[in-house]
Amino acid sequence: MRILFIKPKEIGDSLILTPTIRATKQLYPEAEIWVVVRRGCEGILEGCTEINHILALSGVEKRERTHRDLWRDLQVLYRLRSVRFDVVFELGDGHRGRLFAILTLADRRYTVKLSGPLKWWERWRLTAESSFKWQASHRVEKDFYTVAEFLQLPEPIPPMVFARERMQSWPEGGKLTHYCLLQIGSRKAVNRWPREKWREVAAYLFEHFEQVIVSCGTAPEEVADAEWLREELGPRIVCTLGKTNWAQVAGLLDKAGLYVGLNTAAMHLATACQCPIVTLFGRTSEEHWYPWRANFRNVAAESFAHISDPIQRHQLTRGRNMEDIQPRQVIEACREILSKKESVRGTGFEPVTPTVSM
Repeated sequence: MRILFIKPKEIGDSLILTPTIRATKQLYPEAEIWVVVRRGCEGILEGCTEINHILALSGVEKRERTHRDLWRDLQVLYRLRSVRFDVVFELGDGHRGRLFAILTLADRRYTVKLSGPLKWWERWRLTAESSFKWQASHRVEKDFYTVAEFLQLPEPIPPMVFARERMQSWPEGGKLTHYCLLQIGSRKAVNRWPREKWREVAAYLFEHFEQVIVSCGTAPEEVADAEWLREELGPRIVCTLGKTNWAQVAGLLDKAGLYVGLNTAAMHLATACQCPIVTLFGRTSEEHWYPWRANFRNVAAESFAHISDPIQRHQLTRGRNMEDIQPRQVIEACREILSKKESVRGTGFEPVTPTVSM
């Protein structure tokens, strides 16, 4: 049996797919699993041993795409049409993903439930649209219950995964033994937090860890912030400077005592590595993206504290500002998770309602 999952979205979304892939492999152990994602998302999926083949469409960032991407996408389509899939799932909720699903020669083609109606050509060529209303659910549940409607996947939903045998050692971190990881970088500028606030949090973390690894991307402003923190706080700050791949980040998280950072792909990777997590949430909804089946504390702006209704919270999330989060909130969340027995790895702790520090 050959099964194809199409999810051309961002990097974290790719890792969020792994619980569904694991459940599918559990139900069909002999299945050959194929996955199509955006270019740049392949690395974070390499730790999912249930995947047999990963293909990549044009990149996540529109500014990085070129005229050659059309030719690459056609090559991916040609490869997909050369394989006779038994079933295809389009989980990206976009016309491009549905088009690729339709153009395969699969016997059955399914898509997530859309907020609006399918186009006529999509209704004509797709086998069915899922009935699962995922808008108010965690995005792991979106993938899982969409697929489970047609394959009857077993519950409970598995955790995310990055297999330990697929992790790599970061050369500059090989001798570090007692550290936490501070993720200060985000591709989206609106999700970043001021360097002065990171300094205050890092200074607190020195009370619990010998080193603080500052992780970021290759963007000049992120690298500058990381180097500034090292200049301000000294040699106990160790900076990756965007020179780590996902397997190396997983290797660091596998041994880290705590992840403190933004709601990014690195946060989801920390979830897969069962690292205790403190996450800062700005204009994204923690109800949809909180660390899945991990030990965590979420932190949001204090002005958001009085809102308890989840629908109202979601509607007002876009108005939140990362700069409204105060260092003392993050420090209190770190103190709480470090003081609890649940900070031990692998407990699979998952609150019914995501915990948010205000």
